Amino acid sequence: MGAWKRVMLAALIMGGMAACDDADDRSAQETINQSDPSGISTACLKELPEPSVESQTSARLNLTLSDFVYSFEEGRHRFTHDRRFKESAGIGLFIYRGKVCVEDGTSCADACVRYRIEPGGSLTQRDHHFATPLDPDRITLQYWARDDAGHVMTLQQEIQTKGRAATAIPN
Repeated sequence: MGAWKRVMLAALIMGGMAACDDADDRSAQETINQSDPSGISTACLKELPEPSVESQTSARLNLTLSDFVYSFEEGRHRFTHDRRFKESAGIGLFIYRGKVCVEDGTSCADACVRYRIEPGGSLTQRDHHFATPLDPDRITLQYWARDDAGHVMTLQQEIQTKGRAATAIPN
């Protein structure tokens, strides 16, 4: 796939995630995929502040998707929606990476992000979207986060689309 097509695909399916800022000549995708043996993206983690809290307990993060609105644009089924992240263990965190996969997981785009959620707080992102050429399709949203105590976690949400409907599948 050519570089221009990858950029356009990422823009269509990411719905608001900014691309990773890369300081050298490697592509952003190569940098994002660079990881240590535990599978944690080192490129996306490098800009986070050092852990600031000592706790054996990890932050507890969940994601709720709501208010799906359907449109058909540029040959793709587009589902605009709100994403609400909520932390419920009283430990703040940074979401540092996000990934969206469409076409039943065969076409993915990911990016370094920097979303802050305060202890016990929430973050609502309005009017985000994903777009897919398939009907029906299974969409996967995945996020990586590190809490203020240094614990790393992954959050995943699947969405099933059919026609003009999108349904978040309970985890």
